[in-house]
Amino acid sequence: MKKGKGSLGETPPGRTAHKSTRPQESRKRTVEDLLHICRVLRGEDGCPWDKSQTITSLTPYILEETHEVIDAIAAGEHDKLKEEIGDLLFLLIFCVEIAEEKGLFTLDDVVRMSEEKMKRRHPHVFGLKTAKKTKDILRQWEEIKLMEEPSQTSLLEGASPTLSPLVASFRLQEKAAAVGFDWPGPQDVVKKIREELAELKEALSARDQEATGAEVGDLLFSLVNLARKTGQNPDVCLRRTMEKFRRRFAFVEESLRRRGKTPSGSTLEEMDGLWNEVKEREKRKERKKNRHRK
Repeated sequence: MKKGKGSLGETPPGRTAHKSTRPQESRKRTVEDLLHICRVLRGEDGCPWDKSQTITSLTPYILEETHEVIDAIAAGEHDKLKEEIGDLLFLLIFCVEIAEEKGLFTLDDVVRMSEEKMKRRHPHVFGLKTAKKTKDILRQWEEIKLMEEPSQTSLLEGASPTLSPLVASFRLQEKAAAVGFDWPGPQDVVKKIREELAELKEALSARDQEATGAEVGDLLFSLVNLARKTGQNPDVCLRRTMEKFRRRFAFVEESLRRRGKTPSGSTLEEMDGLWNEVKEREKRKERKKNRHRK
């Protein structure tokens, strides 16, 4: 696609310039505005870095921004989430612009395909089928998805190889549960966890490394199942715990630093005492916050 000179003040392609009675800042923005910015950045007077990018070269940035969106969700920071969604959206639109330049597909193609897919997979809303319960809707979704992929012979095929094992486990369980292969309730999963823990203890007692690894995997898989059955996202849960660990360990390090010491030069009892101190502080702070909420 041949590119001409452009500036961010120009009217985006496909739009008619007109005078608005409202200030320019109040004009409603759409993805077309982002597409226009991409065209300017890759235009004749654009940015050399942006002009050198390909869909492949943008991959690590897309992955990074995706994780930053997830981090913002886990932290419950709505302003940060708004910013990170914008960053990710821009990169996806950037990919669309590159694809348009190469004649692969357009933004209209992307939207049209997504629209058709959503309507096709929601026949209880856009078609003649009826499905009111969530479990029936999920089963219907997976069955339709399987029919759309002739080469796919199992519901559990097709998972992205780039997914983390934690997220991939969650999705495998969701897909199996959608067609009825699931534990009745959370307590049944808790019972399974106790069973897996007992088997892990046996493997540890036998000093069987291979069996220990297998049982650790089974235990982790069961814990993911428990998170799913209680309506929790295991990835978000683990991220929050990791952040809590970082925060508490930073307190331990800072406290030792004020004493002229380092973690490696301190005893476990000393570090454990500081850990319990910050843990109790956080609990008191949380209790105080909860009282204010009431």
